Amino acid sequence: MINQLRAEMYRQFHTKGNYLLTIFVICYSALTTFYKSVGGVVMTGGIQHALEEIDTTNWSVLTGVKFLTMGSSLLIYVFISIFVMVIGTEFSQNTYKNTLISGISRLQFIVVKYLTMLINILLQVFVFYLTGIITGLLCGRKLGSSWGYLLSTTFTTTFVTTFFISVIFGMAIVLLILTSLSIVSAVFIVLFPVLVNLVTTVTKWDWLKYLDFFGVSNKIALKLITLNQFLPYILTSCLILLICFIISLLLFQRKEL
Repeated sequence: MINQLRAEMYRQFHTKGNYLLTIFVICYSALTTFYKSVGGVVMTGGIQHALEEIDTTNWSVLTGVKFLTMGSSLLIYVFISIFVMVIGTEFSQNTYKNTLISGISRLQFIVVKYLTMLINILLQVFVFYLTGIITGLLCGRKLGSSWGYLLSTTFTTTFVTTFFISVIFGMAIVLLILTSLSIVSAVFIVLFPVLVNLVTTVTKWDWLKYLDFFGVSNKIALKLITLNQFLPYILTSCLILLICFIISLLLFQRKEL
């Protein structure tokens, strides 16, 4: 499995699309930080209140990192390319059979594909925040905190954002294996955050907040949620991810070579 993961990462690092994605992420982060222009998929409650204060806030590098988290929800749209490059194309063209014939098990195949996407997303999100920090420094802005606090905030938001995006991708893998159509998974990735927010607004169902992954990421960055309040979100996400792995494996076992 390790060799297969290495092969997958080698293939990703030698794909032009991966570098084009990195260029887009850098430009998006730099422009967002430079112009203090923040937007996202969903902005509600305390998050909306924080947005209203942007124009009157004297931005520091730390402020930029926090507000970049709001803009990170838009990254999921461009990260669909990672999903397609890593696993979508193989199922759409049925080339996954070649990998299975090489000796890797179906469970290992799913785990390797998920880890490949996870690593790719993590690197892109890290570049996103790193670019924001560098841009803020080049603009002559103050740190707004100590370097230790700035870096801890950056690493925390990087890992949280990456994890929640990977959960949505985990659900999309189920649809991909079920339908063998990348377009179905892509549409799901696009609509999921919007539909969760829409249904929550209409129905007022409190439990849906645990599916509002980007909303909780924003709250963490803006210190609107405590660690104890955050734990149920993590547990729910881990449970969803585990269920998706089990369903994906069961569906994959039914597919013929």
